[in-house]
Amino acid sequence: MNDQDIIIVRSLTDSDMGLFSAHRKATASRQRAIALTTPATERLLDPAVIAARGGDFDCITSFGSITNREVRRINKGGKNWRLGGRQFEAPIFGDLDSRDFALLRSVKHNDGSSPILLTFVGRRSHRFIQAGLAAMLSDGALQHNVALFQFGEQGFDALAELFPPVPACVAVRPASAIALGIGCPR
Repeated sequence: MNDQDIIIVRSLTDSDMGLFSAHRKATASRQRAIALTTPATERLLDPAVIAARGGDFDCITSFGSITNREVRRINKGGKNWRLGGRQFEAPIFGDLDSRDFALLRSVKHNDGSSPILLTFVGRRSHRFIQAGLAAMLSDGALQHNVALFQFGEQGFDALAELFPPVPACVAVRPASAIALGIGCPR
């Protein structure tokens, strides 16, 4: 565990469901992204990325038996920050619903050099974990459907045990960095 780690919990809403192909037909929103609040984004992203209004990040997504790894964009469109990218196509994502959870784990002020772990927790697939998260957040921790937990703060350790970090050395690296030997120790 790193004292720079943060975990952002997003309670999914109907507008977030467009990111999943299983929900596209039933979703009124055409948005293919998960909304993030400005305070959470300011902790998640490096100030230079915020000034540029976004950037691309190595995103490792986990839900049930599915793991997806690809570059995803976090950017500011208008007044809102969003985590977007290609739709999640696997049918299992149809088990998610609004008020289920998306958890983002990353280092604080990520400049793109560290991966972001995106884990989904649903009532149907992870009943007890989802209920525990809902209870943990029932005290008003969610602000605009987002809660932020930093290393050393109440709640972080419990979440960190359930959702371990991804080591930076597994991040997608540009070919030039790989050729120079930058990245994972050999």
